[in-house]
Amino acid sequence: MNQAEVEAYNRKEIRQVIKAFKAMDEKAVEEAKKVSGALADYALGQIQKASGTRTVATKVAVRIAQGGKVSKSSKVGEISLGFASQKFSGGADTKKLWGGMEFGSNKFKQFPARTPRFRSGNYGYFIYPTLKAIQPYIIREWQDAFSKILKEF
Repeated sequence: MNQAEVEAYNRKEIRQVIKAFKAMDEKAVEEAKKVSGALADYALGQIQKASGTRTVATKVAVRIAQGGKVSKSSKVGEISLGFASQKFSGGADTKKLWGGMEFGSNKFKQFPARTPRFRSGNYGYFIYPTLKAIQPYIIREWQDAFSKILKEF
């Protein structure tokens, strides 16, 4: 596999992984949660770093990223960004703003310019490019950790 090709899991494969958790004992599931949570924490940290490098609306991007949360109960590592409870002084919240800050808009001037197209969507400014950049590392670490868990338990 060359650098441009990144291994990824499709939805069907992820459902199979989640199904495999049902066959694991409780100790193995807890270990899997720890590993997945640690990788999600790493990813959120990288997103938070990237948000500070923005040249347009840096404060808003940083606020969106800093408010991110990692699900501690998730077996596969989940990150949430943008919440209705995270308000700005003008009344907007990060739940409404994160999409415009990430992908831009040519219609609404409060957002940066729309990002270029990428496959069936847009490239993004700081969340999606960061996730794409760290994806090989995350997948490799996740596979190594789960191989150890499966051998041990």
